[in-house]
Amino acid sequence: MPRYLTPSAEDGKRLINEFIDETFGDLDVNPDFVAMLRSAVPEMPADPSPEQVGAWAELSELVCDADFKAAVRRMAEHQAAERAAGDQTGLHHEVTELVRERVRQALTDGIDPGSREARAVLVELIAGYTATFGDPDSATYRRKLLARVEIANDPRTERYFALLSTIDGRPQPPSLAPVFDWFIKALRHHPAP
Repeated sequence: MPRYLTPSAEDGKRLINEFIDETFGDLDVNPDFVAMLRSAVPEMPADPSPEQVGAWAELSELVCDADFKAAVRRMAEHQAAERAAGDQTGLHHEVTELVRERVRQALTDGIDPGSREARAVLVELIAGYTATFGDPDSATYRRKLLARVEIANDPRTERYFALLSTIDGRPQPPSLAPVFDWFIKALRHHPAP
């Protein structure tokens, strides 16, 4: 790509900020989450690889895609509703890491999401959520948690972050899709404590 066509840091900042403003702008969402999104600005190197150029083009298309923006808006609205109900707890990295580790181990161990063994894993995961959010485990809470995970489990969101990594020349994060899929199935199979 000729240097004069290489997107600048300002181009990256504008692309991401316009997307965030449109999808999150008027909602009371977690400010730490929005700050994290705004800090993840693609920075194209002066001499980008073909993969980086392709990732920039795909990212540009993705953040302009009306269906993707609507899906992200639903995520933002869900987050705003949780904040209005009292969730002021931050980014929740610890519970996310708990889910990632425990479900990956369950997958490695071949634990079926509908099994008795999965119920034990699910109890541990929900304990992490209830400790983080302060809600007791119940059928109602599990429905709420299922909705939260289903909304978050959009493969385009994962693709968004993978494209940022490609543009910035960083390794792509491992996919969480199998983790979320297992967690969703387990919540559906075990809707009550």
